[in-house]
Amino acid sequence: MRSFKNEKGLTLTSIIRNRKVSTKLFIIVLAAFIVTVVNVIQLGVQTNKVSVLSEDTYYHQVYRNTRGIMSAERSLYQAALSLQAIGYGEDKLDEEEKKKLFSDYEFKSEKGLELVNKTMDTLKAYAAFDTFQFSGPKYTIYELNNMFQISYQDWKNSYNPMTGEGDMMTQQENYKYMIDNLNYMSDILEEYSTQVTSKIRKDMKVDLLKTILISTAISVGIIILSIYIVTYLRKSIEHVTADMEQIAKKNLTFLPHRIHSKDELGALSESVDSVINSLKTILQEVIHSTKLLSKSSKNMKMHSGEVNGSMTEIARTIDEIAEGASHQAEDAEKLLNEITNLGSVIQKNTDSAHELTLASSAIQLATEEGLKSVNALEQIASQNEAAFQSIFDVIHITNDNTGQIGKAIEMISSLAGSTKLLSLNATIEAARAGEAGKGFAVVAEEINKLSEQTEAATKIIDTILQTLNGNIISAGNKSREVKETVKLQTLGVTDTKVKYLAIVKALKNINQQINRMNDVSKDMEQSRNHVMGIGSSVSAISEENAASTQQTASSIQEVLASLEQINFIGDEVDAMIVAITMLVKQFHLEDEILLQKLQLN
Repeated sequence: MRSFKNEKGLTLTSIIRNRKVSTKLFIIVLAAFIVTVVNVIQLGVQTNKVSVLSEDTYYHQVYRNTRGIMSAERSLYQAALSLQAIGYGEDKLDEEEKKKLFSDYEFKSEKGLELVNKTMDTLKAYAAFDTFQFSGPKYTIYELNNMFQISYQDWKNSYNPMTGEGDMMTQQENYKYMIDNLNYMSDILEEYSTQVTSKIRKDMKVDLLKTILISTAISVGIIILSIYIVTYLRKSIEHVTADMEQIAKKNLTFLPHRIHSKDELGALSESVDSVINSLKTILQEVIHSTKLLSKSSKNMKMHSGEVNGSMTEIARTIDEIAEGASHQAEDAEKLLNEITNLGSVIQKNTDSAHELTLASSAIQLATEEGLKSVNALEQIASQNEAAFQSIFDVIHITNDNTGQIGKAIEMISSLAGSTKLLSLNATIEAARAGEAGKGFAVVAEEINKLSEQTEAATKIIDTILQTLNGNIISAGNKSREVKETVKLQTLGVTDTKVKYLAIVKALKNINQQINRMNDVSKDMEQSRNHVMGIGSSVSAISEENAASTQQTASSIQEVLASLEQINFIGDEVDAMIVAITMLVKQFHLEDEILLQKLQLN
């Protein structure tokens, strides 16, 4: 379609293109309506023109003037009859009748002349009669009128009815000549009407031809405009349809066709472009979020493995502590038995002085064995204290790893929220796109479900971490209690060792202090009673250590079960990542490197 520029440089094509589709269709209808209105107006103008011209020609110019000439002819005919009645009936008529007929003759003749003159005055308003000539004798109506005036005067002067002067035959010939002039005048009016009618027909044909040409030109313009608008709409719809088919095929690598107009199709083209860009952005965000989620899952599983190893080490240490506590209980029982034996020896020493040397040797031997047991117990207590310090270190590391897992869970939760927000934005864009955005709405719904599943998984992990943290705190508290008990046990063992050393020293001086045996026996009895109390305390502490180690082992089993649950959740997260990756890989993106990285990760 040819473009015409206006003063601002806008072309007719751009003006039409930037109108709404309804406006474009309205332009076509309006153009057709304008053609119809123009034709109706033209027809009305032509009809009115013909009507006015016909009325002016047939009524004002022809009919009225013809009627005036015919009336004049009739009046002159009546005047001629009165004249003939006077001429041929002169002997039979009295004076009164002659006067009456003569009066009628004068009146009718003057009346006829007056009507002719009046008709001529009327025709003077129409300039066409100045030059219009009769087809027979080449006279104008005014020339015929002059000839009529002459013949009228000749007719009047050829015979005087009152005096009888003149010739009746000449008078009749003049009358005939006068009437012929009137008939010619009537004929020239009729011929004029015929010529005007022919001219009206010719003008009507010309006007009709002009109307047909104008209507045809406008119709051709409307057809060209309609073809342009329909072609523009068809091509634009085909381009938009092709873009939507590419989106439906999950191909985002193509360059969408832009319709550079301000109508609905231009807005739809911009919406398709926005949908493609939004979908690309969402998929890139999903890819990025999936990578972060994969890394977080791996870190969680890695830290879970570290915690699992730490808990296994703690369980092994607890088993060693339990075994040490069992040996400690046995040693405490042996200690009590030895102390009981020591009491028997003291009693025997009191009863049998002569067996003092043997008893002293036995006590020396028993004391050395007890000292060995105490040394072994002291070594076990030191091992227990070192083991519990290792437990504290492992619990501290476990607590730090739990904090790192919590941060990873917060990151996963944040990513789930971002994914949910992106899904919401994608759903809104799909709703704006209407039917074209249904496929994208399904993707957005799947992403929303994935974000909800991820959020639910993070809640489960967070609950497990809270339980694990509580168990770690409980294990730390119990371990601190056991540590205090071990410290007390170590102090008791140290004190026992000191007592045993005192016993050994006393036994070495037995031979030198036989005279003071009774006093030493009393001291030994007191020492025995004190050692008996310490042995009972050591036995009770050993039982408490055993119970604490059992409770700690139970807590560690719960921690290990929680770690297994975390590993299971990590496997579920990996499965979700694989599902997201398969879903994203269905789309053809320009940045395929991101998909390759996602696949490698």
